[in-house]
Amino acid sequence: MALFTRFPMAQVGSHRGLTPPAVAVHATSAAHSQILALDGIRGVAILLVLCYHLARSLAAEFDFVNRFHLLASFGWVGVDLFFVLSGFLITGILYDSKGHTHFFKNFYVRRALRIFPLYFSALFFLLLLRAVWPDLGLYGHASDVWLWLYLTNFVIAVHDYGAFGLMDHFWSLAIEEQFYMLWPFVVFSLSRRGAMFMALAMCIAAPLLRTAFALTQDNPAAIYVLSPMRMDSLAMGALLALAIRGGAEGMAPERLRLPAIWGGGLAVALLLLTILVTRNVSPHTLPMETYGFSLVAMAGAATIVLSMTTSLRHVFENGVLRWFGKYSYGLYVWHPILWMIIFHSDKARALRNGEGTAEMIASVLVAVLALLAFVMASWHLMESQFLKLKGRFQ
Repeated sequence: MALFTRFPMAQVGSHRGLTPPAVAVHATSAAHSQILALDGIRGVAILLVLCYHLARSLAAEFDFVNRFHLLASFGWVGVDLFFVLSGFLITGILYDSKGHTHFFKNFYVRRALRIFPLYFSALFFLLLLRAVWPDLGLYGHASDVWLWLYLTNFVIAVHDYGAFGLMDHFWSLAIEEQFYMLWPFVVFSLSRRGAMFMALAMCIAAPLLRTAFALTQDNPAAIYVLSPMRMDSLAMGALLALAIRGGAEGMAPERLRLPAIWGGGLAVALLLLTILVTRNVSPHTLPMETYGFSLVAMAGAATIVLSMTTSLRHVFENGVLRWFGKYSYGLYVWHPILWMIIFHSDKARALRNGEGTAEMIASVLVAVLALLAFVMASWHLMESQFLKLKGRFQ
């Protein structure tokens, strides 16, 4: 996800051949500011996801929390925001390195150094957990082989949610990995304009696919987790990245400010109207499945533009948001694993010995502290060590 992508500083917000020496320092400063803002957007995305899953866990175990559950139930849009960020950041990296020596090798090795250590560490943790706690009851019924192959989303589409238990959330990582496997070839093979047409076609095709599937099949999980159904979010980010590049053919981000304000505002307004009419914030309503995901993607792309061109960037440059953005990949990978154990295992329920406010507060504290400890240890002891190797593959 965009959980784990950083933009090369000198490449954000500039166009090839359009940055004269006199403004090079200003361009670098602006790029640095935009990196901070994008980290903040990433932080907002992971906080939405954390609130969503925390509310679901608490509502399942503490009945009185259900009245507050609705407030966090729209947090699923955090994953969609990650998709838009990934499309934007990855496409920018690919386009800016197009024509460089070892284009594919450098991209895939750098992605592997960022993604694989944590991902496969979580899978080894699952193997260890099965060995020491075989009766946990949270493992799901599908073979772990699909986790190792990044095909989680296809299995969930066939067998529904719960197929992988506490690893179900890896469906979104599978979508991202499938995007990484295919999209570099599109950017490499096509011109900037051709890649933009491809991204635009994906933005149009995805809601049409979802609509056809929703009207003919009764499988909301497939609509939510299959890559062809969700490609508009990634493509929306990709389209934006290509639009602001290309030298004289490209558009300065400032020229997109007004379209972003109107387009993003319209998308948010239609989403709110949809929620008011359906009285449901679930991603599994027909309006959300057909056009709602595309509206979320539009709002996400608009947020990226506005974070680069307006004072909104100061909101996303907030240190707390950027901190969560920095650790967002680890937070995403570990939080359902740890929280399902803490909230839903039989031993945890026995230890709580009640469903009152005190038990809930204690459970939340344990859940949050355990997550932060895992994530920070993972970053400092493992992830950052692998990231030091990325400089060899520029």
